[in-house]
Amino acid sequence: MPKSALEKELEKQRQEQKRFADNQKKMAEKQVREERELARKREIDSQAQSIVNNAKNVNGFIVIDGESEQFLRIILEKIEQVIQKGESPQSQIAIRVDALPEYLQRSFSFQLKKLEHYGMISGVVNFTYMAHLTVTPEGLNYFAEKEKAMSTPMALNPHRKTYDVFISHANSDKEEYVDKLYTTVKKLGINVFYDKEVLAWGDNWKQVILDGTADSEFAIIVISQNFFNREWTEKELNEFLNQQNEGGQKVVLPLLYGITRQDLIVHYPELADIQYISTDDYSKEEIAILLAKELIKRYK
Repeated sequence: MPKSALEKELEKQRQEQKRFADNQKKMAEKQVREERELARKREIDSQAQSIVNNAKNVNGFIVIDGESEQFLRIILEKIEQVIQKGESPQSQIAIRVDALPEYLQRSFSFQLKKLEHYGMISGVVNFTYMAHLTVTPEGLNYFAEKEKAMSTPMALNPHRKTYDVFISHANSDKEEYVDKLYTTVKKLGINVFYDKEVLAWGDNWKQVILDGTADSEFAIIVISQNFFNREWTEKELNEFLNQQNEGGQKVVLPLLYGITRQDLIVHYPELADIQYISTDDYSKEEIAILLAKELIKRYK
């Protein structure tokens, strides 16, 4: 029996509703995939940054990790091949995944991200099977500069301490400010004692921190409302003040974070005559540069 006009209209509406529901499902699935991919990229970036932050420093030269060196060699060999073919030398090239050893193929995106954070490459466009990238001047000259750094006698003061700076802070200020300050300072090749990076599983954390206070040239004291009246922040501050008073050499570098000079003096009158700076007036990059200048004066 032929369908009536009403039945046909109802059938049409059901089909439209099904198409709409299917489209909504596809959009939701796409959004989930995109969110997962974004989370994956963030995790890769975080892991890569952690490795770069802990890179070895030799005579002020940052030595990249072994896997990154292997990857960089392959990239530089690719550039050399371009030159040998008589083509114009260029630092912008394409690297195929299958041109890498198998162990690097499995972590292709991770290796690219590390080299980016090291400053060896830039402008990375990463596809599934290959990547376009530009090798920076630092990347092009890395191995020559590494050889020079490794062959140069360590021009160190025999009394120079293990760490250039200790960052003393309240744990509750880590995520919002101190983690970013640490990363910025570390990028200048400065050797930083930062509990989050130094402490390892099973350590006696109190002893490790006390050793760090004794073996640091300077101490950036990130003083905030969270810093006040905390047992270990104040213990660290007192350790550094004692060093400064006993040695007569500048150690304590007060950095006010969200507080005023009056707040500082009320809680720590002993810091009243020490020149401080405030995060309201200086960016993290400017603070890192000021610290670098102090280190140059100390070590020259």
